[in-house]
Amino acid sequence: QAVVASDGPNGLYADTAQGRWTAEPPRVHGGNPTGAGDAAVAALAMGLALGWDWPRTLTHAAAMSAAAVPAELAGEIDLAAYHHNLERVVVRGDAGESRS
Repeated sequence: QAVVASDGPNGLYADTAQGRWTAEPPRVHGGNPTGAGDAAVAALAMGLALGWDWPRTLTHAAAMSAAAVPAELAGEIDLAAYHHNLERVVVRGDAGESRS
């Protein structure tokens, strides 16, 4: 069981059976945040379906959410930004900082 909440540009918070986590996305300047939450949920579903651990899942969710903001239309993501963002998300958990 887990609960994940979004705080928009401030990132994601997760309370899971494995611990508590935060995922800080890279800052995005400009763009349209419509659809960013949906992008995060899609990445969370992907991570859960593939059996990823929470740090990896939250990294992808924060990266995909941030990649949706510069996209021209809601429902799209900038794939180059998504891959770039994966290196820039900071995940912190009960055990300390983990950069994914």
